[in-house]
Amino acid sequence: MNLDYAVERLYDTGWTPAESSPSLPIETLPDGRVYPSVPAVEQEFARAGLELSIQHTPKFNCYRATWRTADAQPATGEHTGTVIGACQREAAVYALAQLRTSEQPMTAN
Repeated sequence: MNLDYAVERLYDTGWTPAESSPSLPIETLPDGRVYPSVPAVEQEFARAGLELSIQHTPKFNCYRATWRTADAQPATGEHTGTVIGACQREAAVYALAQLRTSEQPMTAN
């Protein structure tokens, strides 16, 4: 996976730059697509009542983004998750895409 893929997955959820807080910066890929900064992603998780933690894992040269409920309650289902990325930004953006996907209603084919 790479940052381009993470941004594409975020766009697949219907995310637009207008959803990002004006006080938090957005970043831009070389092709011009914009995506939320790590602080903006953290703020989105906080709004959902979740805590996002991004840790570097040197042994595997990657970043692990994990989210769980912000309160002391045990987290289950869509209230927990983990994704891996090559950099902090990639892990954050992909985590937001996964969160948004889990919040979308399921549709029958």
